[in-house]
Amino acid sequence: MLTITKENIIPYLKEHMPDFDDSGSVTVSQVGDGTPEEDGDGYVNYIFRIHTDKGNYVLKQGRELARTGQDPIALYRNKLEYDSMRIRYAIVPEYTPFLKFQDKENNLFVMEDVSNLRIVRFQLNKNRMFPDLGRKCGECMAKTEFYTSEYFLSRDEYRRLQTKFANTEMRKIMEDGAFMDIFKTEVERGLGEEFNNFARGIMYDPRFETERFKLRRNFMSHADALIHADLHTSNIFASEDAMKVIDMEFSFMGPFGYDLGYLTGNLVSQYCAACFKPFPSEAERREFKAYLLATIKSLFESYFKTFTECWNQDAKERYQGAGGLCHSILDEVMQDAPGYAVIVNWFRCTGEIEYPDFDVIENLEDKRHAQTLSLMIDWQLMFQRYQFMSVDDLIDTVLYVEEEYRKTL
Repeated sequence: MLTITKENIIPYLKEHMPDFDDSGSVTVSQVGDGTPEEDGDGYVNYIFRIHTDKGNYVLKQGRELARTGQDPIALYRNKLEYDSMRIRYAIVPEYTPFLKFQDKENNLFVMEDVSNLRIVRFQLNKNRMFPDLGRKCGECMAKTEFYTSEYFLSRDEYRRLQTKFANTEMRKIMEDGAFMDIFKTEVERGLGEEFNNFARGIMYDPRFETERFKLRRNFMSHADALIHADLHTSNIFASEDAMKVIDMEFSFMGPFGYDLGYLTGNLVSQYCAACFKPFPSEAERREFKAYLLATIKSLFESYFKTFTECWNQDAKERYQGAGGLCHSILDEVMQDAPGYAVIVNWFRCTGEIEYPDFDVIENLEDKRHAQTLSLMIDWQLMFQRYQFMSVDDLIDTVLYVEEEYRKTL
C-alpha cells in the first residue's frame, strides 16, 4: 500500500485526478499540524488538506494503525465510509461533502474540503449560535434513515445494505466501549472524591445497568437503517447558511433514533457547561442556554416531521395508510433517543479522554458543578424517558434537574 505523505501527495493527485491543477498556488497540510479547532479530533486516520487556486480537497487514508496510537484498526473502514458518503450524497447532497474519487487499493478517497465552514463543537464553546442547526440535522438524519430502511427499499436492497454495512469491528468499539467498558473503569477526572463517589453511585446502580444493557441490545440487534453512529458536534461543519456532516467510518445498519440521541447528548453537555462557564454577562448566558434547548427541540421536531413526510410520500405500497406504524416507530424513538443521549454524555463526564465541552471551564469547582449536573440529568433522562410524549418533556426534565441542583449550591 502506498503511504501518502505531504511530499508525495501532489504527484499522486496529478496521476489520479485528471482535472487536478497545480499550476498556481498550492498548499498541503495534515490534520494534526493545526489546532484542534481547525482540525477537529482526527485521532484515527491520516487526513490531508490540499488548497489550490482552482479547488480545495481533502484526502483521507486509513492505515492499519491509528494516527495517534498503536492499536490496529480495521482497514475496510475507509471503503465503507466512502460507500456511506456516496449513499448519503444521493439522499442529502446539501449536507454531504462531494466525493472526487476512491482508491480501494490504497485505502483512501478524496472529497471536497469543507473547512470554509467551522467545526460546530468549537464554535459552541465560543457561544456562537447557528440558528438553523437543529432543523438541518434533524432533516439530514430522518431522510437518510427513512430512505435506507425497509419501509422504502426493496427487500433485496435492504438486505444488501445490512450485509454490506455490518461493520463488525468498528461498531464493536461502541458496543463494548460506550455501553460497557466505560462503566467498568475507575472514575478519576481530577474533580475530587465527592464527584467520583457520586459517579460511582450511578455507575454501579443495578437499575441503571439494566437500562444500559437494554439500550445496548437495541443498538446491536436493530438494523433499521444506515446510521452515522458517531454524530457528535466535531463531525458537523456549519456556517449561517450551510452544513456538512463528515467522518462516517462507524456507519452501520442500526436503530432509528441512535444518531438523534447521540447528538442530543452532545448538546446536553454543552448546556451543562453553559450553566457554569464564564460569559460576558448573565443575559448572554441565558440567551445561549435558551438557544441550546431550542436546538434540541428543533432537532427532534425536524426529525419527526421529516420522517413522517417521507413516510407519507414514499413508503412502499404495503405501508401506505399505515400511519399508526409510523407513529409507533417515532414513539420508540422518543423513548430510546434520550437513553442514547445518556450513554454518550457519560463519556464526556467520566471517561479518560478530556472533552472540549467541559474543558473550556478553567475553574475546577465550576467544572465539577457542570459535570455533576450532567450526570444528574443523565440519571433522570434514563428513567423518565418512558413517560416522554414529546421533546418538550425531555427539555422540561433538563430544566427541572438544573433547578433542583441549584437549590443545593
